[in-house]
Amino acid sequence: MLLITADNINKSYPLVANNKQRVKGMLNILFNRNDANGKQILKNINFKVIKGDSLAIIGKNGAGKSTLLKILSGVIQATSGHFHINGQIGALLELGSGFDPEYTGIENLKMSAAMFGLSGSEAKDKIKHMIEFADIGDYINEPVKNYSSGMVVRLGFSVITQIKPELLITDEVLAVGDESFQLKCLNWIDGYIKEGGTLLLVSHSIYHVQKLCSHAMWLENGEIKQYGDVFDVTQAYQESMVDGISLPSGETVNKSTYHIHDAQIFYNNTQTNQVPFGVDLKLTVNVYTPDEQMPGISIGIVTQAGVPIYGTYSELHQAKPFIDGEGYVVYELTMPNLKLLPGLYVFRFHTMTPENIQMIDTFEVQLRVTGQTRELGSCQIESEWS
Repeated sequence: MLLITADNINKSYPLVANNKQRVKGMLNILFNRNDANGKQILKNINFKVIKGDSLAIIGKNGAGKSTLLKILSGVIQATSGHFHINGQIGALLELGSGFDPEYTGIENLKMSAAMFGLSGSEAKDKIKHMIEFADIGDYINEPVKNYSSGMVVRLGFSVITQIKPELLITDEVLAVGDESFQLKCLNWIDGYIKEGGTLLLVSHSIYHVQKLCSHAMWLENGEIKQYGDVFDVTQAYQESMVDGISLPSGETVNKSTYHIHDAQIFYNNTQTNQVPFGVDLKLTVNVYTPDEQMPGISIGIVTQAGVPIYGTYSELHQAKPFIDGEGYVVYELTMPNLKLLPGLYVFRFHTMTPENIQMIDTFEVQLRVTGQTRELGSCQIESEWS
């Protein structure tokens, strides 16, 4: 069953940099006119969410994520387009939204219960559970204006746990509060989804996104950049935030000394830059030598962000290179059952002097590992759980 249908949602804000623009913006509001020259925040957003699904909305700050959630929650109106939500909504957006800062925590819980149609013994029972989940001690009897941001989130999330809406919309709520409460919320959301709840999540935490959601929508400059499986979208998003590497050319580098001429990665006897998780790789490295001596090589693997994962060198393995018909020193090695987790990696090849005491140059090749996993880090370590 379709729970959310969004068709061509657009959102623009009037320009208000000077008095003329402010007056024009006010007139447009009074006469219900769209301002074609306004700042467009969302552009032709189309998507659907079925009941029981979990969708993450990711993107850089200013991409339009929070604006979209506010439109779907009814906080603001779209400039054009329409959407339909077939179910009860529970929204956790800006800190403190929906709470009266002058009222105590328990008074706000009572008002929230009344707003959701709870009364009598049912309301008392659920408010009791809200207080237990929030776990803010005597502050429950203090005005909300005295709360820290983490305490406000605790109070707001406690309401959601008892209302259990058909659609839960959250905006970075897991980024606030202590670690124990974040874990508490994660466990509750996980159970909520397993029981058939539907989640719409905005978060900069790729860990939370991959753990909780099955699909992801990447917004960039107010438009949908990519939509689909959560692993595919988050991996593409992470890769976009890393500058592309510049590969040196074996034909243009200095040939007065040893250098890497070329390095290639093979899978199933085919040169490639993309492999599935857990397969056998073969690496071939061609090294230029000006004097027919055998230079050594070293090989390193780093993440897309440049974090080292593994490194080794030919001397350690007593490698036996050979010279091919073009005069290049050729190293060949295999990496069986490669355990790099899905993501983008860089293989760095370095030329060493024949004595293996000096590193001369660097040659880089990208490799994308595909697959799905909820394991964290860069490589899989085999483990046996009892």
